[in-house]
Amino acid sequence: MATDFKSIGKYDQGALISGGLALILSFISSYVTVSFDGPGSVSISDGTNAWTSYATLGILLVIVATAIVAVKAFARENLPDGVPWNLAAAALAGVGTLLLILRAVFPGGPDISGYSIGPGWSGYLLFLAGIALTVFTVLSFRASGEKLPQANKNNNNNGGTTPPAAPPAA
Repeated sequence: MATDFKSIGKYDQGALISGGLALILSFISSYVTVSFDGPGSVSISDGTNAWTSYATLGILLVIVATAIVAVKAFARENLPDGVPWNLAAAALAGVGTLLLILRAVFPGGPDISGYSIGPGWSGYLLFLAGIALTVFTVLSFRASGEKLPQANKNNNNNGGTTPPAAPPAA
């Protein structure tokens, strides 16, 4: 069954666009850049994409969140009922974005004079795309009316357990 992109909710549209943009930006080798300005005129600069270290897990989580939004938007009947898909997409997008930011901001490396390492231009754009994906999935969750799953539905303010029976009268 064909779906018109305009018939999809605005939050899902935003999530799909930002998730696709995040995927494209993950392949650009300016996610984390390193430069070394040595003595004289020696200058070396290089970069890497987001498919290194634990940023790989982060971008995979972002891709899964985007895939959930896509399946929800284009083939909702293929998803099982009773699962808070909007919440799952929001959680995956949030954790994935957090991993991407942490990997670029704290990349490690030596503390040498003239040595600089940190996020590059595509890293900052990837942060923005991941944050946008997270915001759109959270807004979609709020608009859907889904509820947070309850760990124990029999909660009566004593840890969720039923009180013991009264002792027999003497």
